[in-house]
Order: sequence, then structure tokens, then C-alpha cells
Amino acid sequence: MKLVILIPAYNEEKTIADCIKSIDTSFPKINEIEIIVIDDGSSDKTAELARDCGAVVYSFTHNQGLAKAISYGFSKAQERKTDLLVILDADNQYDPKEIPLLLEPILEKKADVVLGDRQIMKLDHMPLQKKIGNKLSSRIVSKLMGQRINDAQTGFRAFNLDALNLLHIFSEYTYTQETLLQAKYKGLKILEVPVAFRRRNDKSRLISNIFTYAVRTVSLIASTLIFYKPIKFFGILTLILFGIGVAQSVFLLNHFYTTGGINPHYPMTVLAAIFLITASISALMTIFSSIMKRHSTLLEEINQKLQKMK
Repeated sequence: MKLVILIPAYNEEKTIADCIKSIDTSFPKINEIEIIVIDDGSSDKTAELARDCGAVVYSFTHNQGLAKAISYGFSKAQERKTDLLVILDADNQYDPKEIPLLLEPILEKKADVVLGDRQIMKLDHMPLQKKIGNKLSSRIVSKLMGQRINDAQTGFRAFNLDALNLLHIFSEYTYTQETLLQAKYKGLKILEVPVAFRRRNDKSRLISNIFTYAVRTVSLIASTLIFYKPIKFFGILTLILFGIGVAQSVFLLNHFYTTGGINPHYPMTVLAAIFLITASISALMTIFSSIMKRHSTLLEEINQKLQKMK
């Protein structure tokens, strides 16, 4: 059985060597381990130091972001015929010696995806605003998944081959919430295990502005929900729009029946028409998205069968 440890890195020359050297290369039931570093356009010696430590390094010509690095790493891990994949940050905040904690539930067939729960509220080195943002995001993701997730933003996670073949990253910003929602919607088993999370010496490059991160995260969650649960999304939207339009129309008809005209409710008349027209468009989108969802499911099944054949 082969394990690939995927490390996305951007200007991490201070920590990349220690991170790689701390990885234990002997795991029960695993006879081959490969470390892949995705150098996301670093301008320092990150790539050089990673190669010196024995890692396979793929370098971008310019910085493309974490999601692109992880997506590229997924494809390279598949090309190199891995059975298991672990994502590990290059900044050394996660302890590489805890990788077996993530692998154990997968090796015991208890999970397809395992998350390293940083136990956010117990950390004394994480700012309060980030703790609140993390818990809020995790609750939203948990609600959409129908499963409690304590740390939806963790970057320390493990995947088996089924999960690796089924998950696709469309975001250009972050992959954490998107892959979780996908995994749940595709019937994969997800578990969390508590892990340590060390202090970072400099500022986070991914979350430089908490407001921008929140907006991007909400947008990403919404787009993922539309893609994987389109019937539910557009169905609810149709009912809301139609309900508002009908309520306004009933009021206007009653007013017309009583007074013989719609004056002074001309603006409401226009709004009622807009809501009903928009509801009709949303209903058509429900039908269209249902068809597209079936096509997408068929394509994913074909892709999974091809991957297994390979």
C-alpha cells in the first residue's frame, strides 16, 4: 500500500525542511511513502530545500493559491498510483508524527476522509476573531452536511483512494469546505480526530483579512450547494419567490375588487410581477439543474470506473 504526503508550500524556506524531516517513514500496513511538495510560485529556496530532503517537487511559475496547489497535488498523487493521501501544511503548525492518527480510521475501514480537529477553542495562540469565524463556518458546513464537524477549515486531513477519485476542487481560493460538502453529498464517510496545532511565527497568508475570507467562504459554500444540491436550492428559492409574488397579488386583487383600481399600489404591482416572473425562471432552473445533476453523476461514475481500471 502506498501513501502520498502532499505539502502545498509558498515561501516556506524557514520551516519546509523541518516539516519533511519530521515525517516518520514507517507506518504499519504501508510499504511505500512518497512526499510531494507543490511549490506555489515561491521566490525563496522552498523548492530547493524540499528536494534536498528527498521530496518530489512540482513548481508553479507564479503563485496560484492553495486550492490550485491542492488540486494539482491530487492529480499528481493519482498519476503516481497512491492508495492513501495526507495533506500536511508546510509551516510546521501540524505535527507530522500525528499522521498515523489520521490514517488509522481509514486503514480500519471506518472512514474515507479523516480531519485533524485542532480543538480551536482550546488554543491560546489563535485570535478570538478567527476562532469565532472558524466555529461559525464549521456550524454552517455541519448544518449543510447533516453531520457535526468541529473544524471544517483544518488543513491536516487524510483521504483514501475512493475519496481521491471522487473529489474535485473548483475553487481558486480554498478547498477545505468544498471538499467536505462534496464528500458528504457523495456518500463518503467522514471522521475527525483531535490533533495538536502549533503557533505560527508569522501571519497567515491564506487569511490575511478575516472579512474577505468570510465573504469568499460563504460564496464558495453557496456555489458548492448550488452545484451538488441544485434541486433543493432552486426549489426553496422558487417557493419563496412564488410565495411573495402570490401574497402581493392576492392583496392587489382584493384591493381591485374593493376599489375598482390598483391606485396607489402601482409599485407593488410591478414587484409582484417581478417576483412571479423570477419564480418561474427559478422553477425552470430547477428542472434544468436536475437534468444536469444526472449527467454529472453519470460522468463521475464513469470517471471512477476508469480510475479503478487503471
